[in-house]
Amino acid sequence: MTKNLLLKFITGAAQESEKRAVLEWIGKNPDNLRYFTGLKNLWVYNNMPQSLATLEEMKAATQITDKYSHNSSYSRDKKYLSDSTGGIKVKKSPFKRYIILAAASVAILLTVNILQFIKNRSLTIETQVPVIALSDIPFEHKHTLYTNNGVKGFVELPDGSKVWLNSATTLTYPDRFQGATREVMIAGEALFDVVKDSLKPMVVNTNRDFKIEVLGTKFNVRTYENDYEAQTTLISGSINLIREIKKGERVIIAQLKPTESFVIRDKNAPVLIKQIDTTKQMAWKQGLLIFESTPMDEVIKKLERWHGTQFIIEDYDILKTRLTANFRSESIVQIMEMIKFCTPIEYTIKENIVTLNKKS
Repeated sequence: MTKNLLLKFITGAAQESEKRAVLEWIGKNPDNLRYFTGLKNLWVYNNMPQSLATLEEMKAATQITDKYSHNSSYSRDKKYLSDSTGGIKVKKSPFKRYIILAAASVAILLTVNILQFIKNRSLTIETQVPVIALSDIPFEHKHTLYTNNGVKGFVELPDGSKVWLNSATTLTYPDRFQGATREVMIAGEALFDVVKDSLKPMVVNTNRDFKIEVLGTKFNVRTYENDYEAQTTLISGSINLIREIKKGERVIIAQLKPTESFVIRDKNAPVLIKQIDTTKQMAWKQGLLIFESTPMDEVIKKLERWHGTQFIIEDYDILKTRLTANFRSESIVQIMEMIKFCTPIEYTIKENIVTLNKKS
């Protein structure tokens, strides 16, 4: 934080964004507050009127310093006025004594006011900066990116956050982020690497009954419309899973720590999975398709998205089959040959349509 910006804040010349930055900096640790208070004291001292205080002013100043002296490093009986920028020597003349006493009184009040600012800065910022929902942004100022079956994508959002999209995924985001949040919409599967902004959280809306709120983190989310369940896995940072009760009211249904994952099935309570292998959750980004005792109906969905094929099931008994296998760059024919080899499933392929049947 530069001294010039702090002086702008002290003199009332700072812009709203600069005021927020100063308050955020002051609240980070006590040393910042002490430095700011000392700089403010110095400014007050150097800008005091060059005249003796009246008896009424002296009485009021004395009452203020007496009230706060037990909680403050300032005292009219001290030989030096302590501040983080260096001591200011006080001579024993009545004129200087009155000036220092008044300066100390103002400084104490300023310290109390700054502490109150810090306490309420989140509320103040929220009040000053409105929340602008993605749905409220005009169509012409929004972008929608869709990846077809068999296609993956990547996009950098207006704030520099990065998003990798799996196949059959839709992402909607604005030209620029306005208001108190950064809202986007996802349907499908994506890996988010969100740029940190403590004053403006990112809210990821989904096509399921939950939202994801983050400040700066990396996570994978899967929310396909035709899947039985949705899943959010945290790689680093922290995230909140939120449900909106009604407009303007929300409830945090889960908080994730790194290597934790939540599985959500419709409106049921989310299921926490601890110490998950995040590399497997992100494997799709590396072109790796992993099945671990996966039901055949889920295998079919993934293969349709992965290879852009269509499946026809002639014998639904095959859906009782589970598959454990890893694929990287194999064609749909190679994958089906492997499935045929290790399961009781027969197949035929014609014009990108795969027909499944049970072996006789």
